[in-house]
Amino acid sequence: MQTVEQRQAADARLAPFGGRSARLFATIVALCALAFVGVVIAVSFILTSKPDTLAMSIDFRVFWAAGKLAMAGDPLAVLDLAKLSAAHATNPDAHMPWVYPPGYLVMVTPLGAMSFSVAFTVWTILSLILIAWAVRPFVAGILPLWILMIAAPAYFPSLLLGQNSLLWMAGLLGALAALRAERWVLAGILIGSLTLKPQLGIMVPVALLAIGAWRTIFAAMATTALLAVLPTLIYGLEYWPLLKAGLIDHSASMVFSLGDLLLMISPLSALTFIGVDPALALKVQWVIVAATAVAVFALWRSDRVGFDAKAAGLLSAILLSAPYLWYYEGALLAAIALFMLRSGVLQARPAHLLVLGALWIGAGLQVLNVFAKVVDQRWLGAAIIPPLVLLSLALCLRQMSAPRNLTQDTA
Repeated sequence: MQTVEQRQAADARLAPFGGRSARLFATIVALCALAFVGVVIAVSFILTSKPDTLAMSIDFRVFWAAGKLAMAGDPLAVLDLAKLSAAHATNPDAHMPWVYPPGYLVMVTPLGAMSFSVAFTVWTILSLILIAWAVRPFVAGILPLWILMIAAPAYFPSLLLGQNSLLWMAGLLGALAALRAERWVLAGILIGSLTLKPQLGIMVPVALLAIGAWRTIFAAMATTALLAVLPTLIYGLEYWPLLKAGLIDHSASMVFSLGDLLLMISPLSALTFIGVDPALALKVQWVIVAATAVAVFALWRSDRVGFDAKAAGLLSAILLSAPYLWYYEGALLAAIALFMLRSGVLQARPAHLLVLGALWIGAGLQVLNVFAKVVDQRWLGAAIIPPLVLLSLALCLRQMSAPRNLTQDTA
């Protein structure tokens, strides 16, 4: 999907981020990120050192509790909200259900053999290692840029909560690297693995169909089937109806409380923030899903759009198409910035750097506002991020009308 010459042209656009100023900035960012991660991990050890506190009141407690239940030989209990809440015994009245397929339960089961703080530390380090691996093929060997992509503020919500966004993002970036190198089967295996968290992946098949990547599609389908069937043999068929019931209940709960979900960053949340009735906003969101699917198909089908612009457009469409998009999923915004820079859609110019900076920061400011509570969280998320992502997609789509040149990537 990208020749050596085309890749070199994209890599050359990153050269401004290899200078002395970039190295200094990357060092400061890395130190801030290390301090942030270090404080969060230290707090997890301090809080859970108390005899009556098993876990921190963050999202990771659900993964850890699920691992505990699976290790104890009662995996189906993860689908019982009361039993799951009792397993972590932390803010048990919060509506934090298990909404993942059985393959993901297999993945988190080893966490149950550790204390909460140790498991959280391992999870955090693993997430950062995988991100470092996943972004490496796209930074042209420029160390400051690599550091900036490992320590982006857009990751802070996921790191604070122990969410799985960075793991999912690493898998997707790995798949994109495989597609770029035309390693079709490997790309399919990685894409199939993304179905462990399927709600963000609905735009990926659209892109694959647009370029006719049938080997990737079949490899993804086979991987998806294996990740569904093999864990089902472990946990039993009754896992699926219990999961379905839990998803229905969770979806209803989300719709009912849309106006109170301050940390969502989807177009749906932006519409409800400006006063649109939730029922109408949800209908508009489904229209947006259909429109973004058409946009992705057209973008990936076009022979005038380079690979990096296709990747940026796909990531933008993923964020626009998810109705219930929490601020930790904004980790993808940093990758959008990188691909838009590589494609030349945005360059190292003052006005462009503002957009790139906003993408790179993502929902990081919302993390600070969780503690400071300076403004309504929606002003930092729902009011800013959906328009920013829409702008990113529009700029990528504009490449379809650009004249072809020798450094243009084609599918």
